[in-house]
Amino acid sequence: MPTALNTETVLIHAPDEPFEPNTGGPQGPPEEPSSRGRGGGGGDGRGDGDARRKSAGMGLFGMRIALIPITVLFIAAAFIFYARSRNNINWQSVPMPSLLWLSTTLILMSSWTLERARAGLRADRYGIYTRWLLRTLYLGLGFLASQVLALQQLVTHGLFMRHNPHSSMVYIVTSSHGLHLFGGLIALAYLLLRAALHLHDSHAGRATTRRISLVTALYWHFLAGLWVCLFLLLLLWQ
Repeated sequence: MPTALNTETVLIHAPDEPFEPNTGGPQGPPEEPSSRGRGGGGGDGRGDGDARRKSAGMGLFGMRIALIPITVLFIAAAFIFYARSRNNINWQSVPMPSLLWLSTTLILMSSWTLERARAGLRADRYGIYTRWLLRTLYLGLGFLASQVLALQQLVTHGLFMRHNPHSSMVYIVTSSHGLHLFGGLIALAYLLLRAALHLHDSHAGRATTRRISLVTALYWHFLAGLWVCLFLLLLLWQ
């Protein structure tokens, strides 16, 4: 009578294939979630955006701090002008040179052209940005030229800086403001240089250009508003 044979299932593998134990099901052990996935390495660029916003905020904060002593300087000049005008000793009203009207118009127009340039920059239309920025520079230079010619008008009429307190204030205010505006012209020239060298081609370059233009615009608009106040002071406070 035949005997029953105990059969066993034998796993046979080819001799040239390495034997690996199956510990994770048909597809092997589950893979570790990649650290480059969502929430792993910040690959969505939010970290770079936060850094750029922080840098722009620091630039604006620094410019606001820098504008404080300029504001104090001209407020002090206005108080001195007021105190001196209350004393009629050696006081003689000086007629405002007509070119100061032209310079006021030019600086107000330059604020408008600067904003047109920044609008082109925000839209990544660098041709428009460069053209309006160049016009802003020309208007700023025209403002300084008209200021110099206005002071020359006073000299022609025999009104010098030490002629009387009113003429002294006209010379001091226009010269001090023109000196500060010259710093703004340097910033505009630097932005034009960056545009000519195409330093805005890269992502970081565009961010830097926008940050510099934002700080420059704050400074330029401040000087434009300051000049309007000074001009009205000299014009109406005879």
